[in-house]
Amino acid sequence: MIVAALLSCGGVSYKKTKGGMPYKVFSKGNGQPIDTGSLIKLNLRRLLNDSLLVDTYDKLSFYFPINQYKAPYDISEIWFDLKEGDSIVTIQLIDTFMRRDPGGVPPIFKKGDRLITHFKIEKIFKNDSASWADQQAQMEDLRKREVEEVGAYLKKKNINAIKTKSGAYVEILEPGAGIDIDSGITASTLYKGTSFSGKVFDSSYDSAFGHPGPTPFKIGMAGQPGGLTKGFDEAMMELKKGSKARFYIPSMLAYGPQPPSPDIKQFEHLIFEVQIVDAKPTVADKAQLPASGHGPGDGHQH
Repeated sequence: MIVAALLSCGGVSYKKTKGGMPYKVFSKGNGQPIDTGSLIKLNLRRLLNDSLLVDTYDKLSFYFPINQYKAPYDISEIWFDLKEGDSIVTIQLIDTFMRRDPGGVPPIFKKGDRLITHFKIEKIFKNDSASWADQQAQMEDLRKREVEEVGAYLKKKNINAIKTKSGAYVEILEPGAGIDIDSGITASTLYKGTSFSGKVFDSSYDSAFGHPGPTPFKIGMAGQPGGLTKGFDEAMMELKKGSKARFYIPSMLAYGPQPPSPDIKQFEHLIFEVQIVDAKPTVADKAQLPASGHGPGDGHQH
């Protein structure tokens, strides 16, 4: 890892913040300085000892506003010494956190551990609209790259699939002969969700997941309360009553960086096997959600 390599180099000299946190600016940018009210685009790579915890590079950056608050033993102590383009490494000893707040340290951390974080100040914005536009552009770029990744996977596996408008893929196993699944329809659906590696994270075929039997899904409500994720919703609209299909959904059309279950990784592409048991016009307030809380219909949208 880049950070581990940096730290292994002899003769590296670290400064300390007022709160005692070692840090070093490894490369200096030539952009504008951070000031109160700035909105920062930040990438980071964080290790717990030698194990990677978080890596936002090549995925989605963090965007957040800067205020005057400075937390001790934290990078916020030095925000106002940094500029756009700066690259910083910090070291935080878990023993220090335990000494200062014994009850506030999550159980994942043990005595003697250390957090090593590489930060890169990618961009500084002066207003919300510029920051929001950059976020939207980054999300769209990642969606396109993921759609290409899933398409390449299907091509390699010789799987013939329809691509929806946003980039979910639908492999029709049995076409069905009933009414079209479209916006305004409630489709009673049997389904099983897996990762691309084959790990099952939800199923209406298996009572162990808490909702056996067909689940009614409202179609055309992606991103709304009671609605499906965008990828699943669009994929459903390629089917009819009686259809059987397999959906291949890029993470940004599913749960992206915020999976609703520990069984789904961040930015994990998903596969759903579905069977449309029944379909009829939606009756207000009658449709139900999956009881598991992490099926395709929990309303998450990315």
